[in-house]
Amino acid sequence: MDKILKRWGTLLLALTLTGCHYLDVSPDLGLTDEDVFSTYKNFKAYFDYVFADESGVQNLRNGYPLFVDCNDRRYALVTTTDAADCGRLLRAQQQVKSCNLAQDTMNDFTFDQSRRPIVSAMLTCIRIANKTLENIDLLTNATTAQRNDLLGQAYFVRAYAHFALCRFCGGMPYIDKALGADDEWDLPRLSSYETYVRCAEDFYTAYTCLEKAGKMRRDGKPGEAGHLTGSEMDHPGGCAALGMRARALLYAASPLSNQRGIPDWEEAADAAALAIAKAREWGYDLVPFEEYTNLFYGKKANNETLFQYNQSVKITSSIMLSMYGFPMTAATNSGGTMPTQNFVDRFETADGRPLRTEAERAEAVAAGSYADQDPYTGRDPRFYVDIVYDGMTSRYVTGTINIYYDPYLSAWPTTSISGQVANFGMSWGTQPARGYSCTGYYCGKYWRGDHGKAASAYVTADPIVRLAELYLDYAEAVNEAYGPGGTAGGLSLTAVQAVDLVRERAQMPPVRDRYTASADAFRERIHNERDVELAYEGNHYYFDIRRWKEAPTCMKETLMGMYIEKVDVSETYPRGRRYERRAIPSDRQATWKDAMYWWPIPDAQANTMKHFVNNDPWM
Repeated sequence: MDKILKRWGTLLLALTLTGCHYLDVSPDLGLTDEDVFSTYKNFKAYFDYVFADESGVQNLRNGYPLFVDCNDRRYALVTTTDAADCGRLLRAQQQVKSCNLAQDTMNDFTFDQSRRPIVSAMLTCIRIANKTLENIDLLTNATTAQRNDLLGQAYFVRAYAHFALCRFCGGMPYIDKALGADDEWDLPRLSSYETYVRCAEDFYTAYTCLEKAGKMRRDGKPGEAGHLTGSEMDHPGGCAALGMRARALLYAASPLSNQRGIPDWEEAADAAALAIAKAREWGYDLVPFEEYTNLFYGKKANNETLFQYNQSVKITSSIMLSMYGFPMTAATNSGGTMPTQNFVDRFETADGRPLRTEAERAEAVAAGSYADQDPYTGRDPRFYVDIVYDGMTSRYVTGTINIYYDPYLSAWPTTSISGQVANFGMSWGTQPARGYSCTGYYCGKYWRGDHGKAASAYVTADPIVRLAELYLDYAEAVNEAYGPGGTAGGLSLTAVQAVDLVRERAQMPPVRDRYTASADAFRERIHNERDVELAYEGNHYYFDIRRWKEAPTCMKETLMGMYIEKVDVSETYPRGRRYERRAIPSDRQATWKDAMYWWPIPDAQANTMKHFVNNDPWM
């Protein structure tokens, strides 16, 4: 593994002081460790590179998941699952979803620095974090709080980077020092379980340092000065460290990595309980549902998200919005995220009835909660935030959004948005050059409803960890360890109550009693609640179906969309639409092979290694 790790090291070449930053000390620049690390200003500028956005060196989105979630090939990872389709028929379907990865696609996501490569970016973060930890004693003019803050952030970043690598590629060497030319580079590859546990240890150390620094959050509590306006809201605090620790231990306990059975779930439950308790102590809370969209756009900060990534750009120039927004006139290469009917069915009826199976839908119909020919009435309120559907309105839309076919006009009607004409519907099964939908839906979670061509810049947010996730982490771990009525970590909160808190905020009723009778019955509802609450954010779904080992089932299901045609209003068709579930085109369907649990490293890198065993190829 020596050659590949040395190559990884060459990614960390010294940079000039342009922008007050350099990655490594270089004699050619006349710099020494003392020059970089002795003053707080220089030290902090060195470390803060891990928070650089896409304007940073070689487009590395250091420290964040966004560079993976929105690869500049214009498709998001979720479009490689059963939850969504990518509008453009390209690598998302032809290689990733079909388990037929080409070497250049592997390289895009791992090493190609002209893209957003996870391996290169995370190794950069790890080295910066280790250099920070190793050189902290050279810092002479910092307060104790400033030193602890740097230490806490460095431990957080090292853990986060290893976690990101592990959930993508599987267990990797845990690099806990800045390796030099004379060091042993051929490090052992840990299991995924061992890697997650090491991450959890670093996250906990980060928490202890950040607590000493008085940085449990990066702003004031509600009612205090600086609330939601802190100068470093894009940096992690102690509550975020505990939240990520809980997630790391949840991944370690999950079926894909679990090594000790129930004790792993117990440890994950206690970690989530501590994270929730500290978040509450420091004033975090679930935002009211009327402010729910503030979690994703319109505000730079909110009182539920413990750590997030922000952008403030026009919809036509944002990688994120070209992935999740609607078809934009100026975004020829946009991919788009188009929810499948399979995923839309995860949104329950407003009275809490599941709709995933034919039997469940029939039961909901019999109860008067659902109608096949009026499928968008009376749904979970989060459906109306996350999904763009035919008949939807927004403050920017003249009339309604049209995704239906009009046989009388032999056309797909247009929609007027912000004074611009937009096309949402198109002939079923065609191959669009832009981000048009072949499922009958678009993702609305990050879209405020205006037309990209006419829109001004606005803030978007990608939550990295938020309180709602912690409640769901807790519920999952407690249910596996103690059952639906169990508690953990001294919290007087059962697994069922934790899920119901998230549902109550979303204006949904409690989980029906029939689903809380056993851990097995409740597991399915926990998973479904997580799918809905965290839909299309942070890559949760891509990794959840893997760690649960549910991907072999759901990725083999026929992926469906909704074909909608205009008809006369009648008792049978009360909306003047005929709704027909249809399989999306065969070249957009998914498959599953167990190799798809972990992303492989390109042969050009793997073949240089002596001891490293690469992940199985996707072929």
